[in-house]
Amino acid sequence: MISESEPREADEPSSRSQHSSKSSQHSRKSHHGIDAAVHVLVKQGARPHTDASILGRPSRKVVVECYEDFPLLQSMIKYEELRSKFLDDEGKCQQRCPKSTSGWVRTLFIGKGRALDWIFFPWFFIVLHASIFAVVDHFYALGFTNNSLDDWRTLFTFALNATLGFLLVFRLNRAAARFWTARELWGTVVGVSRNLVSSLLVHGEHDPSNRDEAIRWIAAFALATKDFIRGEAEYSPDGYAGILSKSQVQLLERNNHPPLYAAFQTRRHLKKVFAIPEELSTATAIARAQQMHLLETSLDKVVVACGGLERIKGTPLPLVYVSHLRTFLLINLLLLPYVFGSDWGWYTIPLVAAACKCCGRTI
Repeated sequence: MISESEPREADEPSSRSQHSSKSSQHSRKSHHGIDAAVHVLVKQGARPHTDASILGRPSRKVVVECYEDFPLLQSMIKYEELRSKFLDDEGKCQQRCPKSTSGWVRTLFIGKGRALDWIFFPWFFIVLHASIFAVVDHFYALGFTNNSLDDWRTLFTFALNATLGFLLVFRLNRAAARFWTARELWGTVVGVSRNLVSSLLVHGEHDPSNRDEAIRWIAAFALATKDFIRGEAEYSPDGYAGILSKSQVQLLERNNHPPLYAAFQTRRHLKKVFAIPEELSTATAIARAQQMHLLETSLDKVVVACGGLERIKGTPLPLVYVSHLRTFLLINLLLLPYVFGSDWGWYTIPLVAAACKCCGRTI
């Protein structure tokens, strides 16, 4: 159920959406966030009381003092270090992991990212089976000859390997497609959030209080989407520092769908920002109504993007396909020692172990 938001605490105001959403994916140093915030607000018409804050790299204290009329920016800067540290610690595994463009050496000899914990038990079972075969064949000479294995090798190569190849190619294609779709959807959340904040800074100057509240919940939407998709059991207040108060984070966490709650709060404050009182002129009323419609449309886009991320997470590959793939993989790997073990000898064990490891999580 969606409940009304309680009043924000004065010591923890809001933050802008673009920096918070990107911080959930990539590391950002605190001075980078300050420069970006100053750049956005200066570009949108926020002028400091002294030019010292935009000469070179301003200190945190200078920026906070210069933008005293912008509590949103002040709050973001005040808690930037705490928020960045939490997000960096949360994503340090992904940050330290080599990228696909890191080169052959770093990507070839990498342990993390291969999901070894997912394949350990089937890997151990298959390698144990290959080890037992190698020992028995060495000491008891099972008597497999090349002539007796020719037919089996033909069947193994053309039947099992060909079928397995088609199944693996399909799975890899689907994995790449799902990854790219998720990346596009998250890019939509980041890009549209930036546009929302930029438009509010320009068109919401007449009501800075509700404008900042709307921007607060736009930023919270991106972070809530991250936590919700990852299935976080608890939402740390440090991740929302400068954006939401601790009580607001708890309220967000208690909702069945935190991103929708953040979107709901954003709509509430947008309605207040672009409210049309009776004394307003017709031209201004029409302009506010049009702007409200455009912002609502943009907000709908980020909600749809969140739904797309949920769809990817909640829709794994069909069970019948995964079952067939794992069955063919298991049969293929178990037959390797019998088909090639007589030629490989003791090398059967490391070769089967390597083949099983290369199959990764598909087993």
